[in-house]
Amino acid sequence: MSTSPAATATLTTRIAGLVRDAGTAPDIEDRARLLRAEITNSGLATAESTLDLALCFHYAVIADDEQTTAAIERLRGLTRSGDYAYYVDIAHFMSGLPNPAPLASGARWLDGEPTVRHRWRDLVERRRALQP
Repeated sequence: MSTSPAATATLTTRIAGLVRDAGTAPDIEDRARLLRAEITNSGLATAESTLDLALCFHYAVIADDEQTTAAIERLRGLTRSGDYAYYVDIAHFMSGLPNPAPLASGARWLDGEPTVRHRWRDLVERRRALQP
């Protein structure tokens, strides 16, 4: 897959589909595995970070702390340069898991960290309520 704007948009759209289906579709893992392979072939590291953030949402919705922790660690590695480091913060906010370090990104959230943390966690709780 090339790294053209159209290819990037396609990857982003497919990741958005995972977010849409998080916690409700049985094939999330398979779709994510295929998507990760395509992302790796494309060389778009930022897309891989976005994929792992989407997976963090899915794992938080299904309350799989082990998988969430693994996805957060992948995110931490992918964002080590500082680019998209706030994704690690958001993953912790969504999961409700303790962050062993200060905020990874050093981000200053406009509405304050507690409010932003609550909003992300609320998204997870609302999605859980939709599960059959």
